[in-house]
Amino acid sequence: MLKRTTQALSDCAAVAIAGIMLVTIADVIMKNTFHLPIKGAFEAVEFLMVCVVFLGLAEVFRSGANICVDIADHFIGARGLMALRVLGTIASVIFLSLMLWAMIDPAQDTLAFPQWTQELGIPLYAFWAPILAGTALSILAAAFGWTRAPQPHAIGE
Repeated sequence: MLKRTTQALSDCAAVAIAGIMLVTIADVIMKNTFHLPIKGAFEAVEFLMVCVVFLGLAEVFRSGANICVDIADHFIGARGLMALRVLGTIASVIFLSLMLWAMIDPAQDTLAFPQWTQELGIPLYAFWAPILAGTALSILAAAFGWTRAPQPHAIGE
């Protein structure tokens, strides 16, 4: 269930990054060719970027695709590596939990005091939906993903 959910959100993040590229390219072409920039392109890209980051984050934790510098891995053995994995998982869960906790008040403020973006009129609470959902799912993915097998390294092998 967790795997399907994180993969589906990661697919949404991929669509959002494609949207960022298309909006940016179209805006540049329209501005330079016809001197007519796309109204709200910046706001659209801003919202899509929030989706890219926070909807893709849970899959990174679940699949163990975080950036990892393995300086000590060659010296500490299998038990030491497992201890580092557990410590890293605990640190990730604590950090993500604190981050989520710190986001709740600002998110509630956007409901209590509604605001909208200037050009497209996107309500600011719409930005918080992927942020809060992605962070909460990242906590679950980090907590339950610590037993995954280490990923092969693509660089330096």
